[in-house]
Amino acid sequence: MILTVEMLASAYDYMCAHPPFLKMNMPHSEDVRFTVINKSDRFAHYQLVDGVHNIAVSRRFVGRHIMLLSTLSHEMVHLYMQQNCIVGRDAHGKGFQKLADRICKHHPEFDRLNF
Repeated sequence: MILTVEMLASAYDYMCAHPPFLKMNMPHSEDVRFTVINKSDRFAHYQLVDGVHNIAVSRRFVGRHIMLLSTLSHEMVHLYMQQNCIVGRDAHGKGFQKLADRICKHHPEFDRLNF
């Protein structure tokens, strides 16, 4: 699978159309900047830069559809937390873990241990 910015935006929209993201008031994909990166030290990352949500996904680690959806969902949790001021000291702390449990409950095909 060859990742493209358009594919990331479409996958984001797809996840936004399914629970629990469906009721989480996520920004439209047009309001998120997607980037395909070639990093070997991460699957993906989320950043808020100058008020713009940025999600970058590494082509080195994400090569299957389920991995794309799971990885993107992980970054969407970070986006949601930032948007709703749930950001604490630990980016993967209690707040993140609670949301991750909720996502994986709705999407049991995601590997919760790797989420």
